[in-house]
Amino acid sequence: MARLTVSATKGNLLKIREEYVLELLRLQAQAVKMRRAMVRALEYAYQSLTAGLLALGSNAVARAALGVEGDDRVFLKDRAFLGMPMPIVEFQPGSRRPQFSFGSTVSSLDECQLAIREALGQITALAEVEAVLWRLAGELQRTVRRSNALNYVMIPSYRETIHYLEGALEEREREALFQLKRVKARKTKRA
Repeated sequence: MARLTVSATKGNLLKIREEYVLELLRLQAQAVKMRRAMVRALEYAYQSLTAGLLALGSNAVARAALGVEGDDRVFLKDRAFLGMPMPIVEFQPGSRRPQFSFGSTVSSLDECQLAIREALGQITALAEVEAVLWRLAGELQRTVRRSNALNYVMIPSYRETIHYLEGALEEREREALFQLKRVKARKTKRA
């Protein structure tokens, strides 16, 4: 997986984590709005279907539904987003002409078909946003785990190693200084 080219500092970690969280919150608000619009479209489609069922009966609506051909298409692609592959869901509606006979059906069935097509477009857009949200949330969770590993394992081990090395070097310097003093003391005794 591609990584951003930033130095490994706690400041950069916090900055990137904040960017993730802000992006998650923005996408979550967008998903809430899209979900509301989708629910409204589906409610309208259900009301239209109910009106058609009340006007014609379930057998007539079922016969009319057999003649409907769906030429709507959904395409899935990938794109890079924040260094991660994210899905793109595209909805291409087919023809918008009514597919029912004028004599044997009511207009509410046409309205139902159009409302369902509208809802399908909103469902695909919502699916794309929610997939991005789930992937970003997973990446954020991995980042938090890495941050915790950094804070509680790596940084303390480096600090301990630095402390040990500093102590060992100071001890060597003291030994070298002591040896120099001994050699100097011997020279002064001989002289």
